[in-house]
Amino acid sequence: MKMEIVLAKKTGDDFTKANLRAWSSVAYLFPGLHPDGFEDADSGWPRGLKRFAAEAWRRADAGELADEEMYPSDAQWSGLYDQMHTHEPDEMERRFALAADFGEITNPESKEAL
Repeated sequence: MKMEIVLAKKTGDDFTKANLRAWSSVAYLFPGLHPDGFEDADSGWPRGLKRFAAEAWRRADAGELADEEMYPSDAQWSGLYDQMHTHEPDEMERRFALAADFGEITNPESKEAL
């Protein structure tokens, strides 16, 4: 499902799990972006994503998003980690723990689920 469809979909009063995953994917794909000040001209936010940040803020202001949901730092950290070429053992341990919490871990050498 496309991120734009998930984030734009009106789902009632709750920011659904699909919306949270899509919002987290913005943090993963664009780890240099920060939700605060997304409207600023020099914020770095692509014009097409600003409306999703505005919706996230609307929901946060309405009490529908907790701080850890508004600022998905684990997704952001994972995005940075996955762009790195070398990884320290403690970084690898954290990345595998996050993958276990939020998705399936696969062995990159065999492409099999661990």
